[in-house]
Amino acid sequence: MPRALTPARPGSRPICSRWPRRSGACVAGTQLGCLYIDASCLTWEGQQFQGKRAIVEKLSSLPFTKIAHSITAQDHQPTPDCCILSMVVGQLKADEDPIMGFHQSFILKNINDAWVCTNDMFRLAIHNFG
Repeated sequence: MPRALTPARPGSRPICSRWPRRSGACVAGTQLGCLYIDASCLTWEGQQFQGKRAIVEKLSSLPFTKIAHSITAQDHQPTPDCCILSMVVGQLKADEDPIMGFHQSFILKNINDAWVCTNDMFRLAIHNFG
């Protein structure tokens, strides 16, 4: 059974709480820049963004004021080039919207003793059966 939804700060997004830079708390707004580098790539609901600036602009522009998330499952693997590949499945609740499932996969790389996200893919688990 998933954990209870945990409040996060406005402008934040769901991500694995085991990510060392986040320490279980989401990071908001322009502070997201410390998680990405200029070579980072983000795919958000099929839209692609490359570079720290484009990614932070996208994440900062998300149309909710508050969000809570619950991680249902997570898997992590080391990669041959000393990165960490992570896949997270969970639920989120934005503002007064109903609870929705999400999937997120990302790669973390340690550069100069700081973990950064080089690749990040996010999708809501919405199905159209019509």
